[in-house]
Amino acid sequence: MRWWLARCRATLLLGALGLSTPRLPAAPQPDSPPPSASLAAREKEGCIKNLNQIYAAIQAYQIDHKDLPDWLSDLVPQYLADANLLVCPVCRRTGKTEAPPLADPNIPTSYLFEFCPVPLPGSPNNPHTRREWKRRQMGLVGSVVPIVRCRHHDPVLNLAFDGRVYESPSTWEMALTNRIDPRDLTAARIFANESGPPRRAAARPPLVRTFAPRDTNAPSNLLDLTAFYNAMLTESWHGSTGNNLAELPAGLQTFAGVPFDVRGIVQLRSKSGSSTNFPPELKGIHVEQKCRRLHFLHAAGFGAVAEEGNQIGSYIIHFASNQMRLEIPIYYGQAVRNWHSLPDEPPPGSDLKVAWTGENAVSKKSKRAIRLFLTTWTNLVPDLEIDSIDFVSSMANPAPFLIAITAD
Repeated sequence: MRWWLARCRATLLLGALGLSTPRLPAAPQPDSPPPSASLAAREKEGCIKNLNQIYAAIQAYQIDHKDLPDWLSDLVPQYLADANLLVCPVCRRTGKTEAPPLADPNIPTSYLFEFCPVPLPGSPNNPHTRREWKRRQMGLVGSVVPIVRCRHHDPVLNLAFDGRVYESPSTWEMALTNRIDPRDLTAARIFANESGPPRRAAARPPLVRTFAPRDTNAPSNLLDLTAFYNAMLTESWHGSTGNNLAELPAGLQTFAGVPFDVRGIVQLRSKSGSSTNFPPELKGIHVEQKCRRLHFLHAAGFGAVAEEGNQIGSYIIHFASNQMRLEIPIYYGQAVRNWHSLPDEPPPGSDLKVAWTGENAVSKKSKRAIRLFLTTWTNLVPDLEIDSIDFVSSMANPAPFLIAITAD
């Protein structure tokens, strides 16, 4: 009966939108025989095609709304014209769909949207949602965290936040045991120190960011990034309490033999849903001097081993005397990696240079270091004055961030 009511509810909703109801069997068939190997393979292939189209719809929604949808039904009809794509071929045969409390409230679907805003179960004083939990997981393991799952296959099909489809046991975290203790990804561990009565978002005071003034003794070749800082060293700007760079020595400091002015963070946006509060590019970092080299102290958030070799951003060099521009590409695995070290990373190449290592509350739990990287660019035209630098994201999955730039 509940199955039939869900179908009726979907019929009313989609009828109002001028769409057809997702085509489901007349009734569930719980005693149907197991599918043959060839049928299971065809159903799996069809499900993967559905997941790929759902991912494209989620990305389009996110571009327009600067956030994820609350439910997959929010994609219909503007971003996903055919609501039948929300039903796995297995479920067309069996009639099974996702059940409450994680079921979509508007459309019967066989896909579990992991980033839905459902409150986490447990203590009534826990104010956190499933979406918040998943974003915190991404801060620990990157974009391998599923955004959509189909639990009607064995093994389960997972659509990762970066768009990859991969198989896993019913508990996807068990596929990462070579990287992290799955218990560290549970909501209980992640929110262990954050219980308390829920508070209305509107009642929270806005975060006031303050940055230390630039040292009066700082030379001009240590570029002044004050106007571009959008996160503090002491701020958990990627989520999770204590996930910050508070341990990084601030002020005029030397790392890997290069002096830097270290007082804040310049974070760019990426495809990661946890970076949407930051800009995709920042233009006009003043240089206004000649130099032989530029040194960048930087890293990335939300990276993963699968990103090795991908361009995630660039520095665009503008020269003062003409319209010439040069691009310094930022390649993941060559210039930077995730600022949280990952246990399955390949050995670093000769271009990847770690300038500083430390730890914070989150890295201590996972027994992994945090780090920043040094990239040095040699100027082929040192006699021309550099006017400015643009810092630009490629809108890949890793989100690049910059701590300091020094010219010499």
